[in-house]
Amino acid sequence: MALREEVRSGRPVIGVFIKTASHQVVELVAKTGLDFAVVDAEHAPFDLLTLDRMALAARAWSLPLLIRPAGFNAAFVGQVLDMGYAGIVAPHVDSAERARALATAARYDRGARGFSPSTRAGGYGASDARAYREAADRDTSLWCQIEDASALPRLDEIAAVDDIDCLFLGRADLALSLGVDSQSDPKVFDAVRATADAGRRAGRTVGIFVGSAQEIPPLAELGITAFVCGSDQSWLLAQGRAIRGAFPK
Repeated sequence: MALREEVRSGRPVIGVFIKTASHQVVELVAKTGLDFAVVDAEHAPFDLLTLDRMALAARAWSLPLLIRPAGFNAAFVGQVLDMGYAGIVAPHVDSAERARALATAARYDRGARGFSPSTRAGGYGASDARAYREAADRDTSLWCQIEDASALPRLDEIAAVDDIDCLFLGRADLALSLGVDSQSDPKVFDAVRATADAGRRAGRTVGIFVGSAQEIPPLAELGITAFVCGSDQSWLLAQGRAIRGAFPK
C-alpha cells in the first residue's frame, strides 16, 4: 500500500525528520521499520545531488521519503518528485489557494507539472509513460503544514481541498505566530484541536510533529493519526546524553 493510501485511510502512521545530508541515514531509518521519513530541507542544508542520493537510498529500501522544502517553488517540487520522493510536506499553507497551488505543481493531471519519462520516478524511460503519470498522480502524497495564525480561520476551506492528504501541525511556528512562548500554551492547544476538528469534518487526515512518543496518546484522542517523532539529530542527542548520564564518572 502506498503511503498516500495509508495516510488517507486514517491508519496511524509514524515517521521521523531527517536533517543530516546523508543517504546512509536514510538506510538506517529504513531499518527501523518506521512508516516514512521526511527530509527537512526547510531547516537543514541539502544540495540537489545529495537529495538525489537520498531518494535513491529510500527507493532501494522501500522507505516512503517525503521532503519539506524551504518554501513553495513549483520547479523544485517537480525536481524532487522526478528523483523519486513520495510526496511534499509544504510549509506555511494558510489558504486553500496555496493548497491548490501545491497540487497544481505536483500533479500531472493539473497540467502544470513538467513531464519527462526519463527520470528515476519515470523508470528512466523504460516504463509506459501514461501508466507512470497515472501512478504518480495516484501515489504522490501532499501534506499542508498548519503553522500560522492566519490559517486558523481558513481551516475548513484548506481541509476541503481534496488533493491534500494531510493537515500537518507545526506547533513551534504556531506558538510564534500566536504570540506565545510555549507549545503547551492553551492557545496552541486550541489551534491543534481546531485543526483536528476541521480534518474530521472534511474527512481529512491530520498529522503533527512530536518530540517524543509519550506525546502521542492524548493527541491520538483528538483524531490525529500521522506523527513525525523527532529527528535523526534529536535521536542522536538523546542517546548520547543517556549514555553520558549512565556512565560513572
